[in-house]
Amino acid sequence: MDTLKNLVSTIIRLALKLVLLAAAAVFALSLLFVALLSLVFVLLKAVLTGRKPAFVTTFQRFNQARQQFKRGGFGAAGPAASGGFGHHATVADVVDVQAHEVRDEQALTYGPGVDKR
Repeated sequence: MDTLKNLVSTIIRLALKLVLLAAAAVFALSLLFVALLSLVFVLLKAVLTGRKPAFVTTFQRFNQARQQFKRGGFGAAGPAASGGFGHHATVADVVDVQAHEVRDEQALTYGPGVDKR
């Protein structure tokens, strides 16, 4: 009787393992299918609209920023800084501007004297 119970439990465990393995395979294949379908949709949309997908432009901008940091761009001091963003001033150059007062009524189109509609 004991061997019969062991045989039945072994068969049930094997069947359960096979069912779980099949469910995991179906789940993985469905995720792969959804990813492939969304990639096809994004690429088809890019072809029809003529615009690059967002993930492509994001990585291109990231690579451009990384190249700027490698060259010493983004406001870095020194001779390497002259290559970033068309900025050709050296560290010793000082740019001065004429200071002027900004009045509230010029800066804001609304104020205490203006009727809001």
